Amino acid sequence: MTPLSPRARVFGALTLLAAVALAYFNALAGPFQFDDYHVIVDEPRVHGLAAWWQSMPGIRPLLKLSYALNWAVAPDAAAFHAFNLLVHAANVLLAWAVARHWLARLAPERTAASAAWWVALLFALHPAATEAVTYISGRSVSLMAMFWLASMLAFLEGERRALPWLSRAVSPLLFALALGVRETALTLPLALALLAWFGGAGPRDSLRGLGGHALVLALAAAAALLLPGYERFFAHSAGTRDPGAQVLAQTVAHAHLFVHTLFGLRTNLDPDLRLPAGFDAVALGTVAAMTAAALLALMSRRRWPWLGFAIAWYALQLAPTNSLLPRFDLANDRHLYLALPGVAMAVVVALLGRGWRPAGQAALLALACWMGLLSHRRNDDWRSELALWQATVRDSPAKPRAWVNLGWALQQAGDEAGARAAYACALKLEPGHAQARVNLAVLGPGPGSGPPPDC
Repeated sequence: MTPLSPRARVFGALTLLAAVALAYFNALAGPFQFDDYHVIVDEPRVHGLAAWWQSMPGIRPLLKLSYALNWAVAPDAAAFHAFNLLVHAANVLLAWAVARHWLARLAPERTAASAAWWVALLFALHPAATEAVTYISGRSVSLMAMFWLASMLAFLEGERRALPWLSRAVSPLLFALALGVRETALTLPLALALLAWFGGAGPRDSLRGLGGHALVLALAAAAALLLPGYERFFAHSAGTRDPGAQVLAQTVAHAHLFVHTLFGLRTNLDPDLRLPAGFDAVALGTVAAMTAAALLALMSRRRWPWLGFAIAWYALQLAPTNSLLPRFDLANDRHLYLALPGVAMAVVVALLGRGWRPAGQAALLALACWMGLLSHRRNDDWRSELALWQATVRDSPAKPRAWVNLGWALQQAGDEAGARAAYACALKLEPGHAQARVNLAVLGPGPGSGPPPDC
């Protein structure tokens, strides 16, 4: 791996940070939203370090510690947003460093020296990242990713420099911190093994040096079994839907995330995804596409290892949230956050191949500018609870929950007529919706403007 000059490092870092600032500066003025009240504002166990300590042991301790520290410094939304933005900026720099290792192993002859910087830039600006950054509760994903990427970088640097303490001690420690933020960090050891395997190592050599990470994972699994919070979590998950329904649900989820969010660049806090009755055309098409992608990843290992690794990376990062474990929401944009760098690498390598570099760089610049603009616009949707749910209803007009949340936002803003109309829309879509009926009853009788035209 060719080292970067100090000037190149400083210039590259400053331009990446400037891009993050331009895309996200309008996110700092947003209020607490949606689940932020449940996990932060109305949760006394994160209102200071003493309260956090008394609540331990518990699930996601380091995530809650970050909330407690934030609350102790300044219990207002702006401070929480600033922390989230700093975490995202750190992740962009980490992605730049990690991508240099990926490209050196997987595409050493095909890419320009700036390729890793382009990977980090696309990751920084993709609108799918906004839900993990601008949504304060999305910190569980972005903060976990910071320790996760730092652990991967420590391992790769330790291997490159022949520093066992870095790869065998520091990297497992950072992995443990990532697991302390969010349990979906468990993908790290397999990600390191996949990188080695697609880089040409055999199955046994791909696992070399991962003993410390395996020990951390085993200890984390034992701790999860002992904590009642995880027992309740898994019991609730198991009761959400049966395995057959979960398979059908994930065909819808993956089609939405890949087509709508990842490449469609469209974001939605509450997408209107419905569980299909059986294997319809969309479900069968999704299964066929996923099977073809898996075969392509295996077949491309020798000729295009960067492509195979990108496909495997994407699937691996979504596996904890979008595979066997049922969740109430079929898909959330924020779960793409850690999958984005791998996809960005595939796009960059494809566009910067030999003979295409000037045109490829122009295309990447245009794509980055467009994504940055979309992210900036999306952050503007988070400026208020009312704006957020207006945008959500616009994108999910047939989803009752979106109308109920819009009604609540209108009610909080003092627009009782608009709130009644929004609750009426929810009941029109789902006559038995309990929360809409309760909210209407609380409002009581009064003049209303009727359902909105697009209800």
